[in-house]
Amino acid sequence: MGQPSIKCLYDLQNIYPYIKFDKFFTCYTCHESKQKKYSFLVSKSHANQPFELFHIDIWGPYSTISLHGHKFFVTIVDDYTRFCWIFPMGSKAETRDIIKHLISYIERQFNRTLKIIQTNNGVKINMETYFLSKHIVHQKTYVETPEQNMFVERKHQHLLNVTRALLFHSDLPLSFWNYALLHVFYLINCTPTPLLDNCSPYEKLHGKICDISMLGIFGCLCYATTLSSHRKKLGSRATPRVIIGFQPNTKGYMYLNLNTHKIEMSYHVTFHENCFPSSKKLGTIKFDIWRPLPNIYESNDTVYFDTSHVHNNNTHYDQTFDVTNNVENNSDNENTNIDVCKSTHV
Repeated sequence: MGQPSIKCLYDLQNIYPYIKFDKFFTCYTCHESKQKKYSFLVSKSHANQPFELFHIDIWGPYSTISLHGHKFFVTIVDDYTRFCWIFPMGSKAETRDIIKHLISYIERQFNRTLKIIQTNNGVKINMETYFLSKHIVHQKTYVETPEQNMFVERKHQHLLNVTRALLFHSDLPLSFWNYALLHVFYLINCTPTPLLDNCSPYEKLHGKICDISMLGIFGCLCYATTLSSHRKKLGSRATPRVIIGFQPNTKGYMYLNLNTHKIEMSYHVTFHENCFPSSKKLGTIKFDIWRPLPNIYESNDTVYFDTSHVHNNNTHYDQTFDVTNNVENNSDNENTNIDVCKSTHV
């Protein structure tokens, strides 16, 4: 009869009384041929205070490597406040150092201790000795059961949706995805959510509303003032740039210099938020100042500049990166190189 269910056999028996079956019989063939995974109910257990429960997951690898050699990012979400931290990574091996750094950051800045961490069964987050030393409970999901870590899986979907929107709107090359992602990190944490009674994750965690006065539209045109020491009497007082984010804990913007193709940083910036120099969409204002970005941004075979310094939290830099030639140029102007991993701290 094709291994029908017990209910189906009862229905058949009502129609054909001569059909007999043993309802206590264990059919191994049915298990082997038809068994499926169980569905998961929405969890009703939630943290009662910040840093009581963290959800952690790694996304990637992505086929397009970022300008800084990133292929992954790790997302860490606080269960109580919904505040999330995002750290782009070149490899999954960086995950352990990132988690240790974040735990130390919480202990120092918030004077709190983390209690529970929930992750999947990935070996890169297998830090049992460290967790035991910190008295942190490590909860793991079963193999191939991402539904048990649904909290952070949905956060990934939210992050990628908004990142995709920023890249499509700005028309910047896909290798700028790490900058778009870090911009989204700030936007999401500052946006009110009905899950928190129309309170933002930032306000829930810090007890005050987030200052968004320095926010600029990702990928829009801006002009950065040149320093007097770098111009002549009748020289240009500003140069065109494209905003790609800003550096938290500093009053400055990160931008792509359209003339030199260097990623730089400055405070003296004027925005034109309706202009997108890299946009190919109809109706967008075009500028002859725009030089097409080189193919280096779309190539996965490119040798990217060294970013081994990004985890050094005690170093200050005065360099710029030439993303077309991957050359580090020393400078004493307003430009600084970008520590991408540190830029996730608010």
